[in-house]
Amino acid sequence: MKTVKMALIDNHKEQSPVLITGAGGALGFYFCAAWADSGLAGRCIVPLIRSGPQQKCTLVMTGRYLAPIERVDLADHSQTAGLIARLRPSVVIHCAALANVDRCEENRDAAFRDNVEGTLSIVDALRRHAPDCHLVHISTDQVYRDGGGCRGDLGPVNLYGWTKLWSEDIAREHKDTTVLRLNYVGRGTSARPGLVTWLVDSLRAEKPVTLLKDALFNPCHGALVPQVVERMIMAQTKGTFNLGSRGGGLSKADFLLGVAQKLSLPTQTAKLGRLSDLSLNAPRSLDMRMDVSLTEAALGEKLPSLLETLEALVAEWREVGKHNVC
Repeated sequence: MKTVKMALIDNHKEQSPVLITGAGGALGFYFCAAWADSGLAGRCIVPLIRSGPQQKCTLVMTGRYLAPIERVDLADHSQTAGLIARLRPSVVIHCAALANVDRCEENRDAAFRDNVEGTLSIVDALRRHAPDCHLVHISTDQVYRDGGGCRGDLGPVNLYGWTKLWSEDIAREHKDTTVLRLNYVGRGTSARPGLVTWLVDSLRAEKPVTLLKDALFNPCHGALVPQVVERMIMAQTKGTFNLGSRGGGLSKADFLLGVAQKLSLPTQTAKLGRLSDLSLNAPRSLDMRMDVSLTEAALGEKLPSLLETLEALVAEWREVGKHNVC
């Protein structure tokens, strides 16, 4: 998908920065990488990570439009308000979240703090100090009930999904908000290497792996997300949208076997299994496919197919390798 840049009428917004929360994570990396050299309509990109000496930032990147990293505890209302008041952003891309589904189930206080309170803090700060800012709230396919992503039926089966659904409601209290419910694949981080790194490392080491034949999804590639977001910001598109691949989806087993085949990985230690075969702390839905037609209508073009997503993922792996995760 080609990124289309459009001139903004408001000169003040052209000068105001774009904040990216959770910039040290995998999705935050894609946003910073996409806009580091060109900015977003010429605006400076400010990466935000959690404050605290225990927090290590693995974002190593430079660019003409990439500002130094800012550290902030988003759940701290005074810290967040101070940051927003100082920077007066025109856009906030809110990627920060506790997205580990099992950890959310194990530590409900952390899930609420990171996913709900952090969003509430941002919305309160924008209302007071940057009311015209465009908030892009990154959500998840986990807000849907099993199979509900193709029908629009909400009903999370785990705490992570419920906290993200709650945070969506909070985000929409801001008058200029775009919510993106997505499932994506791509490069991971050193803390969370990602699906492909797990697959490659496991198969190369001849470790047994279970590939789920009953879990269905239609993820997009992570690099597509900032392209779609830029289009929506430039067109001032507001509302709630699903972002994934078009074309119906695949089982996770078929998708990962396709990756393994294209990377010429040995598969003798891989076996087909079911979600019920795994010991997981949090329940998961089996059918997480989403209808992306509303998003395609808003963009005026088709999203990449799942095969194109798989090809992009393999090409990325070949280019960066497992030692160059962000």
